[in-house]
Amino acid sequence: MVRVQPSTPPGAAPTRAAVRAAQQKKRSLILVGVILLLVVALVAVLGVIFVRGFPGASAQQPTSGGECLPASLRITADPAVAKALESIVADLTGPRSDCPEVSIRAEDSAVTAAAITEGTAPDFDVWVPDSAMWPARATGMAELREVHPADLVVIGTVASTPVVFATTEDTATALESEGAGFASLAGGTVSAVLPDPAAVAGSSAALLALQTAVGGDARVFTALALGLERGVVATAADALAAASAATTPTIAVTTEQALLAYGTAADAPLVPVFPADVTPAVSMPLVTLGDATVDTLEAVDVLSEAVAGASERLAEYGLRDAAGNAAGAADGDAAVVAADPADGANQAEALRTWQMLTAPSRMIALNDVSGSMNQPATADMRRIDLFEQAAVRAINSLSDDSSIANWVFSSRRIGGQDWQEIVPFGELGDPAHKQRMIDSANGLDSLVGGGTGLYDSVLAAVTYLRETYVAGQVNLVLLNTDGFNEDDEGLDLPGLLAELEKLRDPAKPVAVIAIGYGPDTDQAALEQIAAATDGAAYQALKPTDIGTVLIDAVTQRGCRPNCG
Repeated sequence: MVRVQPSTPPGAAPTRAAVRAAQQKKRSLILVGVILLLVVALVAVLGVIFVRGFPGASAQQPTSGGECLPASLRITADPAVAKALESIVADLTGPRSDCPEVSIRAEDSAVTAAAITEGTAPDFDVWVPDSAMWPARATGMAELREVHPADLVVIGTVASTPVVFATTEDTATALESEGAGFASLAGGTVSAVLPDPAAVAGSSAALLALQTAVGGDARVFTALALGLERGVVATAADALAAASAATTPTIAVTTEQALLAYGTAADAPLVPVFPADVTPAVSMPLVTLGDATVDTLEAVDVLSEAVAGASERLAEYGLRDAAGNAAGAADGDAAVVAADPADGANQAEALRTWQMLTAPSRMIALNDVSGSMNQPATADMRRIDLFEQAAVRAINSLSDDSSIANWVFSSRRIGGQDWQEIVPFGELGDPAHKQRMIDSANGLDSLVGGGTGLYDSVLAAVTYLRETYVAGQVNLVLLNTDGFNEDDEGLDLPGLLAELEKLRDPAKPVAVIAIGYGPDTDQAALEQIAAATDGAAYQALKPTDIGTVLIDAVTQRGCRPNCG
């Protein structure tokens, strides 16, 4: 609790009364008593005026004035909360100029987190990001890169803001009547615009809510996430502008604070809709360093208490208090439950999954062209014919920023080598490369023949991707086969698994997503190969499953190996 120090010296008025009484000794004792009573009453009235403010003054007066923090603080705060903190610190210290310095530097949380991830020594005593996700993400990414990050300690939440669907009045009415929530986004009745989750904490909170709303079903989440990807924009303001300008029902997934700020900055007829199934929020924590001094921690405690007592000041900047309460809310209005700081790690994991799902692929399509692919699959089609059709569909399902190469394997295609590159890597955004990939897929039947040189070919593809690894992309081998290894002169399964273990690097993962076609496939071997690379194994038992399974494997590449 912030102590309030009176600005009028106690006892000053009674002393003046005493002097006046001394100068008027001849007055009666009754008159002296009356004067003393009037002065006491005047002091009480002045005290109320100083505390509550003069009539017509601003309703939000400083809750204190003249209290110093016990030590100086260097605060790095996200712009979402920086100005509110500046105002609260100004209220706390009042006009005093002899207090320890409190400097507040506004910096996007993603920028601060990136510096911590790289091992840069923090230049702050206190960090106030716009979500507890950022310290969790910074620490996790640093450890993944084998960097020793700063020891961050999350000590509590100072403010929060809920995630909402911002939309027009008409669309809001329709959504609320339907009880729309995150799970209902799959219906496609409205378009969704999402600020970049890698930079905007409200979006990562929305992703976690989406996972919760679909009961943790990785396949459903993947489908919804890939649908949302088409509507990703850089910032919350961009999302709100898109929703405002849309000619069809559209929502911007954003925070209440961002919507309030946008509403005051532009003539945007947007209103908030609170999702009916899960109402996520971002909570803004105080983060200190593990080696903080006792004086610093005492200063942080005073700052934390000041913020806790300044809900109306937070409201001026569109924020709710730590518990999710909105200042000035009508009686009976329910608070939006703020996110538990422990959810930061869950939000960071949801963001990691999103990035895996939506990252462009760098894929070697490793296709079996052994003689068994010529076997009939239906009355009028061979296995290779069905696979060619499915391969073209898979190519068309990938984003233009994905890159892909086409390799085939059988036995001894080039001397003693079982594999052969048919089309080298190139981006699908290049129409010429995409057409080469489609043409090569359609022409696989001309390459069929020989046995199945499976294990050596898998190792060659994984080795190539490890040696040419591209960060920021999903580096993987998409293995398609209908049989089992028939190369007795090459690796056996234990030998392959041992080599794959040597190549394994969690910081630079190369997964094998294996698809077995038909009942003759050595599915047990494919599952072991996939497990050794944190990949996934699928099986198409019926000929008509080939297309479905291949498309599923391509689109599920980011949730491997736990897609269900």
